[in-house]
Amino acid sequence: MFIEIIILSIIIGLVRGGKLSRFKRVNFFKKMWVLILALIIQYFLVMINFIEELYRFDNLDVVFRFTKQLSIISYVLLFIGIVINLRYRSLWVVLAGSIMNILAMIFNGWKRPILVEGIELLGFEDLGFLLEQGRLPLYTPIVEKTKLAVLGDIIILPKPYPYPHIFSLGDFIIYLGLFVLIQEIMLSEDRDFGNMVRFNFTNR
Repeated sequence: MFIEIIILSIIIGLVRGGKLSRFKRVNFFKKMWVLILALIIQYFLVMINFIEELYRFDNLDVVFRFTKQLSIISYVLLFIGIVINLRYRSLWVVLAGSIMNILAMIFNGWKRPILVEGIELLGFEDLGFLLEQGRLPLYTPIVEKTKLAVLGDIIILPKPYPYPHIFSLGDFIIYLGLFVLIQEIMLSEDRDFGNMVRFNFTNR
């Protein structure tokens, strides 16, 4: 879903008259790289949990073993990346979604609560079995004792969508924030983008 949101936002930005060249004014190498790295790590962790073929390779046990540590690192980087780029107002939305996700994980042994029925509905029956056996390193099944289950992965995007997916309310809010961020960049005026979105606290 992460890749689709980025592509969709760019397409809509172009339709609305935005320009890809305006990304050049965003200082990725000094500030944005932290945020991008955090999102890449989180996307990687989700993907390796949902690729059934990977469970046949024993050498991936090392990655699975450090899922918790990688998750913590990704959220630390994410919060740092958001804080140093808060002049982009859309990142407040990303921050809100990230807090929702991290709360769900903290209260459930640093794993993401997820509907077993949702995984099976998407056609991942084998992964549903692995989940119930506790063998999906990033996820834990939603049961009666699950805390903050409403913040878990309960939103299902089934077929005929080309890439069936299950995600959380926090994920949805993060996707929305990223969508708005790309629109904000592409539709900005042809001047210093950093100055355009600076908060005006003096007028409050």
